[in-house]
Amino acid sequence: MNNPYSEFANVYDVMQYDVDYDFWHDQILKRIATYRPDAKRILELACGTGTMAISLSKAGFITEGIDLSEDMLAIAANKAGLEKQKIKFYNQNMIDFETHKHYDIILCLCDGMNYLNDEEQFQSTLSQVKKHLLPGGLFIFDLSSIYKLSQIIGNSTFAETFEHSAYIWENEYDEISNQLNFLLTLFIDDGSTYKRLEEYHQQRAYRVEEVETMIMDDFDVLELVDGDSFEALEKFSQRICFVLKLKE
Repeated sequence: MNNPYSEFANVYDVMQYDVDYDFWHDQILKRIATYRPDAKRILELACGTGTMAISLSKAGFITEGIDLSEDMLAIAANKAGLEKQKIKFYNQNMIDFETHKHYDIILCLCDGMNYLNDEEQFQSTLSQVKKHLLPGGLFIFDLSSIYKLSQIIGNSTFAETFEHSAYIWENEYDEISNQLNFLLTLFIDDGSTYKRLEEYHQQRAYRVEEVETMIMDDFDVLELVDGDSFEALEKFSQRICFVLKLKE
């Protein structure tokens, strides 16, 4: 069984076809224009294959990315090269990352923070974000909600086929720990046959109140919105977006 996002990296962009990166890009730019109009440097945590980092680099920002998966970063670097974007990528864990730089904006999108499996990891990541933000800098991140992980995904199985790949996604949700455990079985066309690969993932759902307690000493909440629509947060929102400002 492979580590998360090793083999998955090769088909990640294909399977993320339903993620509206252009819409996210526009919403991020709106928040930057409103709260940090002079921003120049952006760091994206859990940047994956670099789609958002590349998009923001093309918008004129000095952009860098961090991810735990070497395979994801190899694809990100290749994509950035093809787009003629100069982006530095770091193969690091966001709970203790260190770039020796400071940024106007730090992002963590598409459920990256859900991979922090306990409050200690969450707070450690917040500490590193604080360390790397310039005074008054923004931290924008989203979380899959408890409703999504427990009611939409939890204890369900999903499957989908594509031209050269397919997946089976089996999920179990623990209501006591708010932990989602899932097994991702991939079938990837290698030219002559289909390889069968497995990856095991864990995500943790956090209540808004839990997050607010962890951020209250160092960050002000500028916005708390639905992370899919960027409109008012609702009871059944599946994604929650926090727009935070580092206290000065």
